[in-house]
Amino acid sequence: MNKLPTQDIIDNREGILLETVKGLLRDSVSAKFAVGTIFEECGIDPSKPIREPNPLPDRVELDDIVFDELGLTEEERKEVYWSVCELVKQRLEKERSLRR
Repeated sequence: MNKLPTQDIIDNREGILLETVKGLLRDSVSAKFAVGTIFEECGIDPSKPIREPNPLPDRVELDDIVFDELGLTEEERKEVYWSVCELVKQRLEKERSLRR
């Protein structure tokens, strides 16, 4: 009978993945390019419908490390970009409406 992983095992794997990504960011990515806004990174114009993301090549290279580890399909990866940008866009719109 296959046992499901315990929460400790899951937490450990997540911790290892997080440390790997942090190391990559610290050691190579930050030296290669400046980080833009979420919209620039995902290749989305927030003034237009944002359903089709076109992320920057450097952004894809970094994200693919995480997405590969998570086993995401190409469609799921696009959905992640779209969802993040949609959430940011909604938050910015809410901020603007509260300033009035």
